[in-house]
Formats: sequence, C-alpha cells, structure tokens
Amino acid sequence: MVRNVVFDVGNILLRWDPRNLYHKMFADPAEMERFLAEVCTMDWNMQGDLGRSWSAMTEELVALHPAYEPQIRAYRARWH
Repeated sequence: MVRNVVFDVGNILLRWDPRNLYHKMFADPAEMERFLAEVCTMDWNMQGDLGRSWSAMTEELVALHPAYEPQIRAYRARWH
C-alpha cells in the first residue's frame, strides 16, 4: 500500500538546472545562455514533461540545430 507520495516542484528536494550539465560542455558562458534561451528552452523541456516523446523532440531539435547535436542529445541522455 502506498502511504506517501512526494512531488518535487520548484527544486525543493532535487536541484534541477540544465546549467549544471552545460557549464561542463560550453567554454563560453554567454554561448551556454544563448543555447538555453534559443535551443534547449524551458518551453521545449515542458513538452517532454507533458508527455511528448523525448526521442521525437530531440530528433526535431537536432534537425533544426545540427551544430549543437552533442549538447541537445546530452540534455536527456545525461538527465540522471
């Protein structure tokens, strides 16, 4: 029987910030911020949270931004 359910909304228990990953992948902090603002955006992430296939989302974004393929693929692949 389930007695407790915990939802972590708003970085309370688990600190989630894509910058934790991308500061390792970008030498230039300004380029990283542009990437997060224009490529792997919070709106894009929300599509996955709402149930859209991460695989489909990733392939679509790689097609639009092939120069950032490693960074785009790392977003989901390095989640855990």
